[in-house]
Amino acid sequence: MRVRVPASVANLGAGFDVLAMAVDLWLEVEAEESDEPEWEFEGEGADVLTTGANPLSVLPMRGWVTSDIPLGVGLGSSAAARVAAAALLGSEDPIGDAGREEGHYDNVAAAVMGGVVAVVGDEVHGLPVPDLEVALFVAPSPVPTEQARAVLPASVDRADAVFNAARVASFVQILHTREWAMLDAAMEDRLHQPYRLPLYPWAEAVMEAAREAGAYGAALAGAGPSVFAFCDRRLGEDVAAAMEEVGPEGGYGLVTRVVRQGLDVRG
Repeated sequence: MRVRVPASVANLGAGFDVLAMAVDLWLEVEAEESDEPEWEFEGEGADVLTTGANPLSVLPMRGWVTSDIPLGVGLGSSAAARVAAAALLGSEDPIGDAGREEGHYDNVAAAVMGGVVAVVGDEVHGLPVPDLEVALFVAPSPVPTEQARAVLPASVDRADAVFNAARVASFVQILHTREWAMLDAAMEDRLHQPYRLPLYPWAEAVMEAAREAGAYGAALAGAGPSVFAFCDRRLGEDVAAAMEEVGPEGGYGLVTRVVRQGLDVRG
């Protein structure tokens, strides 16, 4: 059995726990039944995954896992692993099963469906896929999602909730109209980034460098600490390089894109 699952970026600025997109970095698994777990890991995070810190490592199967998805930096590595595990177990509802294990559904829904998604209660809506490059600054070290969530307030000001609702509506409209120059304003956020940015004091400079290099908009990738930026095709390398130049040592830039294909199961 072969399974491929893409990386994902959640929130997309203002769409906290609602919006997410699948990007062209992949977790790939090939496995067969076995009496006990017997796994080999290659690629990103292989040294960590072999210790059992991964839902795949405990499955009673024999196989190999290779991953392009940086671990623990806001690019959906955990969601991809949970989706792959659900698929290997024959789940008929990988979004529900993996989402319950993950604790939230945005990354999981994007990883299963591909493209850009909006999670609305128990429903997942596919949105238009932007024909843009996605420049990433991959953070040099992970920050647990639990830590990034712990800094969020228990309640928010009504003006901030209205502010974000307006930006999410604008973002969805822009996906339809393709007025990319309006993305930066639509990605402004008051619900999560102001509270998380102190955890990553370099992130604001990285986002500003992306904008100055021509990106349409930049934001934390999920809970962070990585940063992503939307930009025109063939501009991604310049934007990624600009982010890397001002980012902390050990971080690096790369260029990817939104992928329409999500979870792929064969065999």
